[in-house]
Amino acid sequence: MSTGKLPILVQQTYNGIKKIIELGDYDDHGQLPSENILSERLNVSRATIRTALAKLEYDGVIKRIHGKGTFIREKSINLETSLQEKWDFIPMLEENGRKVKIELLGIKQRTAGTNDANLLNVRNTTEIIEITRLYLADGQPVIYSRNIFSKSFLNKSADPILMNYQCTAYELFQDYFTEHAESSLTDLLPVLPNEIVAEKLQIESSTPILLFKDFFITKGEHILLAGENYMHDKLLKLRFLSNPV
Repeated sequence: MSTGKLPILVQQTYNGIKKIIELGDYDDHGQLPSENILSERLNVSRATIRTALAKLEYDGVIKRIHGKGTFIREKSINLETSLQEKWDFIPMLEENGRKVKIELLGIKQRTAGTNDANLLNVRNTTEIIEITRLYLADGQPVIYSRNIFSKSFLNKSADPILMNYQCTAYELFQDYFTEHAESSLTDLLPVLPNEIVAEKLQIESSTPILLFKDFFITKGEHILLAGENYMHDKLLKLRFLSNPV
């Protein structure tokens, strides 16, 4: 996986909305102005507003409730890191001296529903593809991965069932998508696993793990793919190297 800077207009919009929050420009219930109002105030499109809001939600600054609006979250701890090179779990695991295998758990085609529609900034009725995978290191499960994307981004000849998922996200875009990612975002968060993740990683639900949350963004500022990667970091050595800008 990889991460990069936000497109300039989205970054400016992100900063603008954060400024609105810092100035306390929301109602007594913590609700922000509507997307239409934010669009007019910041002089950008609603698509740009939605992308900036998606990043703010990933950062834990806001929460979006379907049918009600966008609300300020109580302050929470969020560890965010920027990686200058392409992030890929396979070489990371191999650098730990492990033999890597990716097990495909499931491929689903369905309507997005509320939560995934918010992640991708699409309608609830949008047809999406959900891919779940398990990364094994020397036979031990270490990463549970869930990726979602709109079916409309696939080439007409691409069959989700037959696609190769033993690859990076960028290779997936190159081989099967009509658009490519111009930038991406990765948040690194400490979490407790839900029941499904705990079962797949063969750990107790009280075991702290790391969650990598990814957005891959097109040149037109649409979210091409969203990913959630749960890592049992106690089995791995993590090291981040970045170069000063």
